[in-house]
Amino acid sequence: MNETIIDLREFESLLNPVYIPLLYDKHRYLVMKGGAGAGKSHFACQKILNRTMTENGHRFLILRKVKETIRDSVFKLFCDYIKLWDLEDEYKINQTNMQITFKGNGNDIIFKGLDKDEKLKSIERVTGLWIEEATEIYEKDFQELDRRLRGIFHTYMQIILTYNPILKSNWTYKRFFAGLTEEEKEDIRILTTTYKDNIFIKDDKAYVKLLEGYKGNMRTVYTLGQYGLLENAIYTNWHMIPDAEFPTADEPVLGLDFGYINAQALLKTVVDMEKKIIYVHQLSYKTRQLVSELATDMNKMKLNNFRLIADSEAPDKIKELDSHYLKKERINKETKKLEIYYEENGFPYIEPAEKGKGSVLAGIDYMQQFTILITESSVNMKAEIEGYQRKTDKEGNVLDEPEKGMDHLLDALRYIMYTVYYVGSEPAFYAPE
Repeated sequence: MNETIIDLREFESLLNPVYIPLLYDKHRYLVMKGGAGAGKSHFACQKILNRTMTENGHRFLILRKVKETIRDSVFKLFCDYIKLWDLEDEYKINQTNMQITFKGNGNDIIFKGLDKDEKLKSIERVTGLWIEEATEIYEKDFQELDRRLRGIFHTYMQIILTYNPILKSNWTYKRFFAGLTEEEKEDIRILTTTYKDNIFIKDDKAYVKLLEGYKGNMRTVYTLGQYGLLENAIYTNWHMIPDAEFPTADEPVLGLDFGYINAQALLKTVVDMEKKIIYVHQLSYKTRQLVSELATDMNKMKLNNFRLIADSEAPDKIKELDSHYLKKERINKETKKLEIYYEENGFPYIEPAEKGKGSVLAGIDYMQQFTILITESSVNMKAEIEGYQRKTDKEGNVLDEPEKGMDHLLDALRYIMYTVYYVGSEPAFYAPE
């Protein structure tokens, strides 16, 4: 065993108390489900870092459904904790390959996606897995991963799963909660937590207010951390398709729902009016993202010349995306005077979504006339649409109005469909001021 870099008594003081009993848990399946902001992912990261420092011969594999989401989520989380705990000299971090190695013993932490990384099948000698947002993957993916964690090692082998329990129809409910034999239960350790268990979130009043404001199914899942029930689904006219089936011949229309504490959501669509099909692909879904950061991401994706329908309730943000990143200043070499010029990296085809009384319900009704085809990598879009349902009153009567909450990509899609196809708004070019 290696010399411990962090004194364990000090280390445990850095953790949420509710998770400390799991630090040395050796069950094959460690299931941490619960509400948003519960600190599940933080603890999974902390436990794996601790094991790399205190045990030999490890190769941990960290997974999400979509590889592109890993760098800004769990990989960044590991890097942040290594810096926070002043361990930068103890770890080698390969930013390009997303691999972290503990120098003292050569233990590796490898980050992969299940969507298109064929090299995943060639990774051998895995001693532990962490599946982040486990509800995003398919049951067949889990079964394959479970089979691959095999062999005899000097220490225990464990699969950690962290997720928000979206719906009882998700495979995780059947696999870990429904109808298990006593023998099957012996391999499983389950902990359900909520934001109230996270001592490090109590000062984030805006986020706590957001969670406490959820109603209905949103409250069940994201506030209370329990499996949801979908009783009054709004959309049943959707299917998942491979990313390669998203049309490339037609120019897409972009939809944007601004946010900060809530997710800032960006997608692209292609609509086949003759066949009544909406193709949807998620482009970005980030919380605590500034408009300037969004613009940087959008420039990298080369989205400058596409029509963009944005949330009309944020006119200042629309203006910022429209012109702020176009306007530049320089000194004219001949006249020696300051002059204004513009670079081709703004979004002049942005326009506010058409809104008005009844536009939400009209947009929903209109979208129900189409078949909605969602690319497999659009995991947040899938989570939103499968949990989107109508409100009920105190007597249990179903209302037309949808439950608000995790509907940011759905709002962005509705902006496009209502503005471009229902109202028939003409494209607008916003020249820089």
